[in-house]
Amino acid sequence: MRAVVLRGEGSFFSAGLDLRGGVDFQAVSSTGTPTDPFLPLRNCLLNFLAFPKPTVAMLGGHAIAGGLILVLACDYRLGVDGDYRVGLNEVAIGASLPKAAFEIVRLRLTHQQASELLLGAALYSAAQAARLGVVDQLLPADSFEETVLRRAARLGSFPRDAYAHTKAALVAESIARIESEKPEEAQRTAAVWLSAESVAARAAQARKLST
Repeated sequence: MRAVVLRGEGSFFSAGLDLRGGVDFQAVSSTGTPTDPFLPLRNCLLNFLAFPKPTVAMLGGHAIAGGLILVLACDYRLGVDGDYRVGLNEVAIGASLPKAAFEIVRLRLTHQQASELLLGAALYSAAQAARLGVVDQLLPADSFEETVLRRAARLGSFPRDAYAHTKAALVAESIARIESEKPEEAQRTAAVWLSAESVAARAAQARKLST
């Protein structure tokens, strides 16, 4: 294997975290110490950032919240010019980005792009993905898969040690900041999700999606 292409199935690339019970924001260890509820997400994102070979996101469907962070964790990002949405809507649903996700946003996007996506908390059409820095390029549907695989193969053809060394240098500071996160920092992030206003916002979102 010389490169990894990450893609979704159906209409979604990824919808992010499972908010219907997939995250326990009040979990504690066997000793009663609060644990990091975002640890699985953190480990997943770190695996992509630190992976020594090329990673290419093949964005062909909705990428929302944590799903969009997964796109941004990839070295190279290509999207199809289609009818789907992208966005970081955490603020709108009363959520706060875990440190790993926030550091990836800082790494990949300009301050202006990050501010628009994070603080505006809107969902954008795919046509806006390149402007927002989500993808490097939007491609026509009829040549999308072929182009993605061809470019992944090109990246994979580079000498492995040179690619791995250069990638490691590019992401080293971001990884160091992620790994320096203390348990109490993760708990402060989780506490944002548990406020009454935040819980109400997610409940309203769930009702909206069910109608």
